[in-house]
Amino acid sequence: MTRYVCIHGHFYQPPRENPWLDEIDPQPSAAPFPDWNARITAECYRPNAAARIVDGEGQIIEIVDNYARMSWNFGPTLLAYLARHAPDVLASLQAADRASLAATGHGAALAQAHGHLIMPLCAPRDRATQVRWGVADFRHHFGRDPVGMWLPECAVDVATLEDLAAEGVAFTVLAPHQAARVRPPGGAWRPVDAATPGRVYRCPLPSGRAIDVFFYDGPLARAVAFERLLVDGGTFARRLVAAGSDDAPLCHIATDGETYGHHHRYGDMGLAWALASIARGDHAGATLTNYSAFRAARPATWEVEIREDTSWSCAHGIDRWRADCGCNSGGRPGWSQAWRRPLRDALDWLRDRVADLYDALGPELFVDPWAARDAYVEVILAGADPAVQDRFLARHGRGPLAGARRVRALELMELGRHAMAMYTSCGWFFDDLAGIETVQILTYAARACELGQALGGEELEVGFVDRLAAARANDPAIGDGRAVWRRLVTPSRVDLAKVVANHAVVLAVTGAPPTTPSAAHAIAVHDLTQRRVGRATLAAGAAQVTERATGASRDLAFAVLHLGDHQLVGGVREFPGTAAWDREVDLLVAAFGGADLFAVQREIDRGFAGVTFSLGTLLARDREAILATVLAGPVRAAETAHQAIYDEHGPLLRFLVANDLPVPPVFTLAATHVLHARLQAALAAPRPQIDLVRGLVAEAAQVRVDLDTPAIAYCAGQALSRAVALLDGDDDPLALERLARLAEIAARMRTPIDLWQAQNAAWHLARRLVPTWQVAAAAGDGSAERRRLALARLASAIKVRVG
Repeated sequence: MTRYVCIHGHFYQPPRENPWLDEIDPQPSAAPFPDWNARITAECYRPNAAARIVDGEGQIIEIVDNYARMSWNFGPTLLAYLARHAPDVLASLQAADRASLAATGHGAALAQAHGHLIMPLCAPRDRATQVRWGVADFRHHFGRDPVGMWLPECAVDVATLEDLAAEGVAFTVLAPHQAARVRPPGGAWRPVDAATPGRVYRCPLPSGRAIDVFFYDGPLARAVAFERLLVDGGTFARRLVAAGSDDAPLCHIATDGETYGHHHRYGDMGLAWALASIARGDHAGATLTNYSAFRAARPATWEVEIREDTSWSCAHGIDRWRADCGCNSGGRPGWSQAWRRPLRDALDWLRDRVADLYDALGPELFVDPWAARDAYVEVILAGADPAVQDRFLARHGRGPLAGARRVRALELMELGRHAMAMYTSCGWFFDDLAGIETVQILTYAARACELGQALGGEELEVGFVDRLAAARANDPAIGDGRAVWRRLVTPSRVDLAKVVANHAVVLAVTGAPPTTPSAAHAIAVHDLTQRRVGRATLAAGAAQVTERATGASRDLAFAVLHLGDHQLVGGVREFPGTAAWDREVDLLVAAFGGADLFAVQREIDRGFAGVTFSLGTLLARDREAILATVLAGPVRAAETAHQAIYDEHGPLLRFLVANDLPVPPVFTLAATHVLHARLQAALAAPRPQIDLVRGLVAEAAQVRVDLDTPAIAYCAGQALSRAVALLDGDDDPLALERLARLAEIAARMRTPIDLWQAQNAAWHLARRLVPTWQVAAAAGDGSAERRRLALARLASAIKVRVG
């Protein structure tokens, strides 16, 4: 009898954006990537769209899309990140869902409750909004209604299932221990410790509705997640197929999707091998499916009652998100999680104050403020597009909403959004109050306090922090919740004045506005005055800065004096009016024109008393560009000095090395810097200069400079990827031969090279062109045979099997 195999991946990352900037602050722990989302995208999300199947020699024999063969859900906050920062991955997901729909009649993708909140712990209105937002987000990204929905941490109660069924969701997936009783067709209810995974169950609900539930194979899922089953894709496939029975033929698991590449390096390849072996019929009677397809083929005949207030990741039900239950990461033995209860109590207090504001202010602005919040997801998905905001307000607003009323209406919606985001489950999942996940949810609470107070609410922050102080970090040096708030949360705040200060710094240092637009703010500068004397620059002007999400704005004036390098002073304040500001600018320009820079600084200190800033004011998104500008001159001088030393004394250096004589360290330092720089430049050319690369490698060997470094490996990987992509449609065999030589040089490096893009391009190029070249070569076309052989050399060097 047929065995139906379904592998489900729950792909999710907590939101990491700074709530004031809608951008992710740098996360050094994710190095060499800028943040954890970028790192996990590179390690997992992108590789699973083009997963490698290799032979016994490590050569790629096939590249496959895992997403098209499995079941999966991507959290809405992660999809939003991919849409902005990795649109190729999002496009792959959308294509995979369409492919599975075409192949089976049922899409592989499931929706997810929106913000990864623990649903049984939500206020009823929040729980319903999370489901509605999850459905809307799925429609937006995949162009169809969801059939199934993943519950964060599989946390479930009957009320949550009622909300899913009310929104048209047909099924969800739970852990086997979350079943309390089952009933076979025509039989009696019987209690169970764990549901049989091989079938789908119908769960009748008190409302008269019903929802189907799949219970995944717990032991097999644990083997994949924690017992290294992915090391051998063949064994993984055999274990999957053997899990079913004639009576319960569904063989399925559910794990974190990050298992396949992030938690387990090369897990995407183990998954690919298992899926491919089943797809090609290596396991008699086994076929790949997804949950919707299986449910259509084998509708539920058994019934189930769930065990309420349970989850897949807490042995104590859902206490991991409200108590010191003993569940933690295991990385900090002896640490307490007693901070979890006061954290939730403080957030519950804040949530209730927010609800009071909705009930008090909402009817002044919206016909139904809670229904408006449900619909606000359309604004979120549009990225605060003013036209979408206007349509939303026209549909849900009470009367015309313009000016200050428009701002208050949008602030109320943003308040509701952040008051839910602050419950993201990751804030409790790990070990300490001061952990980055917990600090992240506290920044949402801080933004909610700020918005609530802007709307005329009580001093929400004071009351919240007073309650948060009952929580204590494990490190005595950090202290209690009040200290965490002061040291780790408050510095994340970015008000409109700081946004203008950042803009002003960029203007003064580079002479131009920031090249990357702000995701959260619009800035319009007027009356700009810029002057330069020697290395010193002056920038002064007025700016209107507007929050995109709410429309709140301020008119501010700024002045910045940059003396060169890191020496900078500036100020920002409310715009004093045109006449007063013109007089102030005249004083600054007169002092600057007279080269009296101390007078300029004094005038800034006087005119902007208490609101001055320095280069340290820079926001992370502009820091790299500004530092590059500031360092350009000093670095250029140092490079020129190194080049002069190496060019003048290179022959002497080669003589010393050739005769095993001591080499002065300054010679080695200069040679290392110059040869690295020249090789990086050669590799950065649109078409890598192969002869120059070979010459520099040989020259480095003569002076015993090691060019086998991570920086060179990165450049080599980029050069190969770029060059292979340019080969598309290129009929010049010489270009192929030269690129093959570069690939062979790179293959000899000890430092790992990222060949992912180059391998993808070479694989698809070979599949498309090699058959044509073989036919032409057989007909006597020597150029075609030369191209085929060169591509084979290139492919072999980057570990791709051709032919």
